[in-house]
Amino acid sequence: MDGTRVLPGPARGRALRTHPAALALTGVGGTLLVAALALAAARAGVPQDVTLPDWWGRWPTGDAARPGWAAAATAALAGLCVTWAALACAWLRDDRPGPRPRTLALVAAAWAVPLLPTGPMGSLDVQSYAAVGRLAALGLDPYRFGPGWLSGPYGAAVSPTWLWTPTPYGPVQVALVREIAEVSGDHVGLAVLLIRAAAVVGLAAAVALAVRAAPERERTAVLLLVALNPLLLVHVVSGAHLDVAVGALAVAVVMLARAERHVSAMVAAVVALQIKLPGAVLVAYVALDILRRSAPAVRRPRLTRAAGAGALTAAATVALFPNAFGWVGALTVPGTVRSAMAPSTWVSYLLAGLTGRLDAGALALATTIGRVLVASAGVVLVLLLLRQASEGTARGAFRGVGWALVVLSLAGPVTYPWYLTWGLFAAAVGSGPRGRLALLGLSTALALTSGQSGGLGAIVAVAGLLATAAVLWRERGAFVGPVLPTAGRPVETA
Repeated sequence: MDGTRVLPGPARGRALRTHPAALALTGVGGTLLVAALALAAARAGVPQDVTLPDWWGRWPTGDAARPGWAAAATAALAGLCVTWAALACAWLRDDRPGPRPRTLALVAAAWAVPLLPTGPMGSLDVQSYAAVGRLAALGLDPYRFGPGWLSGPYGAAVSPTWLWTPTPYGPVQVALVREIAEVSGDHVGLAVLLIRAAAVVGLAAAVALAVRAAPERERTAVLLLVALNPLLLVHVVSGAHLDVAVGALAVAVVMLARAERHVSAMVAAVVALQIKLPGAVLVAYVALDILRRSAPAVRRPRLTRAAGAGALTAAATVALFPNAFGWVGALTVPGTVRSAMAPSTWVSYLLAGLTGRLDAGALALATTIGRVLVASAGVVLVLLLLRQASEGTARGAFRGVGWALVVLSLAGPVTYPWYLTWGLFAAAVGSGPRGRLALLGLSTALALTSGQSGGLGAIVAVAGLLATAAVLWRERGAFVGPVLPTAGRPVETA
């Protein structure tokens, strides 16, 4: 007799969602939604006055923005988020049956395929990456010159906001895009595709590391969060944001530190810092881990060796890359815009509203105060999380480091969806059901609200958020109720 015929309704539904036919339907249905998203985004155009590269596929054009098609793209993305939430209800609890990680990885690959040959979605930052690489390839210092100095197709594809600003990216990232620009020559479309290939490789490495670090019984849940995540599909697979490399290194640093390989961990942390500033959190974690978990007799030699390895790594970047610390002076560049997604912006407008003054001067002062307040609170919370990460279990280490990076992504002067990749992978490994639910909700909110400026698209985004919340609410007990113990393993709910 088929066992699913005698199971109660919800249990039978969960069993059906692990059936091969159901998994095949999930793969096909999600792939169709992603294809619809890519096609609609191509027709939506971009509002900036840019000329994007002409490559294969239907790339967006910069001659006009089409709100109707933009709303259609948001609707497809909302459908993908709802599908993802439904899968989460079935598989985020590690005491529920789920597909094998290999099967889920195939579904994730199918979802990503339609985005690989199409134009970038979410932002035009990949065009800025290409332009930075072109500047460096021509012998110009991208920490002193902006893409506006390029007269060809590389400069024409960059958003006007960033045409005359120096790059805030570290020397390792600049070196990577310089090599890509050297290979691509005048073909900016090829440069964009190669940068996307680098981002996808970084994502694959981050996913593989997260799955390896997770307990075997939880790998399906981790893979669900870090491989099928719509935010990663839009902003890494399509948008080609290289921040994902920091997320991969975060997992590697924790794995190495917990294995008492602090020299290697510090080297990886400094490399992450040479990609982007959040790597400083990883450097601090390695030092704290040595100080708090090492026996007194070995604490000082371990710290000395790790510090020496970090210093040698930094010295190597100075030797290998011109003006290796030039990016430090450009760290204020992202803060030149007010990000509507940043909590510091919300606090700033609240302060300005309380004073009853919204003129330019008052708003500038409120922005400064709001950013200082949120950044200060963020630093305190990051330090508390790192303290937690440097004591106790390996699970606590991943959770503390991952959430410290997530907090950092929200506490800065600006917040962009791809910043979540800094800590997403480590947090997915270390969190329990509730923490993973929070990551799912945060990913969905950032994915759907990014780039919305009102109108029909915003209405569709809100509808998508409500539909996703409704799906999760139906099975809220899976996340906030008691988790039944399984023989031979401890219970974790946090």
